Amino acid sequence: MPQAFGFVDGTHIPIRRPLESSQDYFNYKGFHSMSVQAICDSKGIFMNVDCKWPGSLHDAKVFSNLTFNLRMISNSIPITYRELLPGFCKVPCYVIGDPAYPLSTFCLKEYLHCQNNNQVVFNTSLRTARNQIECAFGRLKARWEILKKKIDLKLENIPTVIYACFVLHNFCKIKCITIDEEVFINNIKENINSDKVDSIYSCNTDEGSLIRVVNTQYISECNNNSI
Repeated sequence: MPQAFGFVDGTHIPIRRPLESSQDYFNYKGFHSMSVQAICDSKGIFMNVDCKWPGSLHDAKVFSNLTFNLRMISNSIPITYRELLPGFCKVPCYVIGDPAYPLSTFCLKEYLHCQNNNQVVFNTSLRTARNQIECAFGRLKARWEILKKKIDLKLENIPTVIYACFVLHNFCKIKCITIDEEVFINNIKENINSDKVDSIYSCNTDEGSLIRVVNTQYISECNNNSI
């Protein structure tokens, strides 16, 4: 996907039922958790991790409050724009999310209801690219099984443990330390996140819709030129 620099998704880390505000940590899957939001690159290395959120929060709501997202919106980090097609707006760098995420200037997602073949092809390309984050979470939990069990620590200490697992995961990826493939595949299946589309936080912006149209047309023209 042109201009995509990362893939965003959330995952739930089971925790012991908190003594206070336990309902805030009870997620849609039916257990208490910390909601972890992460962005990985095309190699499955995590670039940004935020794990301070209660499990009941919707992925898109967490994303809207991420420091990384807020910095992109405020232009406080460098953004590269590229002209994909003559006569169309320039496309900025963006992350790719699932349908639960907002469609915005810096976050791209698939069409919920395809109207033509070009949109079908775009969705297929985007889903293939987005598979990187699901695989990254699968490898993470295959390596550190503490992330699959109820973490029995004080709430304020849990993020430190989670962050440590992400850092060690990146180290293992960089050093090409392998994992058991069967365990890895099972973890991908277990980790599939299916937050429902939220009427408020999963909304589409005009800017995001336009950028998706440009990407759709660009992919279509690239495919036509390769025939």
